[in-house]
Amino acid sequence: MSSSSGCSQPKRLLDLSLEDKKRFLDSIDYVFSDCDGVVWNLYGPIEGIGSAISALKSIDKHVVYVSNNSVRTSQNYRDQIQKLGLGHEVDDADIVHPVISVVKYLKSINFEGLIYAICGEPCLKTLRDAGYEVIHGPSDVMAESLRLIIPAIYDKKPVKAVVMDFDINCNHIKMLRAELYLKGDPECLLIAGATDNSIAISPQLEVLGSGCYVDILEKATGRKAIVLGKPGYQLGVQLKEQYGIEDPTRVLFVGDMIAQDVAFGKVAGFQTLLVLTGGAKRADIEKQLDQNCTPDYYTESFADLSKVIEEVNDAYSKANL
Repeated sequence: MSSSSGCSQPKRLLDLSLEDKKRFLDSIDYVFSDCDGVVWNLYGPIEGIGSAISALKSIDKHVVYVSNNSVRTSQNYRDQIQKLGLGHEVDDADIVHPVISVVKYLKSINFEGLIYAICGEPCLKTLRDAGYEVIHGPSDVMAESLRLIIPAIYDKKPVKAVVMDFDINCNHIKMLRAELYLKGDPECLLIAGATDNSIAISPQLEVLGSGCYVDILEKATGRKAIVLGKPGYQLGVQLKEQYGIEDPTRVLFVGDMIAQDVAFGKVAGFQTLLVLTGGAKRADIEKQLDQNCTPDYYTESFADLSKVIEEVNDAYSKANL
């Protein structure tokens, strides 16, 4: 049942025997779930998700939302979760996304100094609200001449950390500026939030993700980023510390992306469940050769967890009559 079991073929959740379904439910205390493509999509909540989360809570499973999307604000996450019809407010501590994890990491190392950030406005605001001095840009179109842009990219400011996350306005000048800060100071940190190389717009369409830009900076500078989004090791350390998790195999990580969600679950030592409502298809599982990215289980939707819980509850209630 452990994510380190070495099983080469994932099990379809609904095909498990009744006994194995009960064993599966009994083996987890926490359900950490991705959001986009798992709990909701571009059109709103995925059908049956609210019922599944309520069912998990009814059997004392702690549900935590772990996203790679810092473009949404925390308020937006709360609003989206409210649309699931759970009938209760979600605890802010149970909403995790990269910029939140970045701030926690910076606090944990007592970071002081100037930050250069390549990210969106919600990320910038969160960093500043946490008390950090942050610079960013330029986002405006500049002259196509290295000589003319040198003052913008080689300002020699005392930047102590470059923070990268999804930035819809990322450009070559920002990348050059980050590169020069990192090359100019060997102690300057390179910290990454989301490192998705692709983003699923629909089951049929994927587009370039921010991970490609992180890869470019790593190659240009010879640095290895500290990754605070999925599948970063440090994020797993944070979550285990935050929730006092001593046995990571008692955590189920649910996601729709193999390279981010499943890989993260494996790195953290969690059990993994891949759902097919977002970026992965059944064929992707079949052609997956990397054991570190092979899920323990798969199912068509997160909503299937309510079916498993209902089936187990009904069977064992009858057995106790």
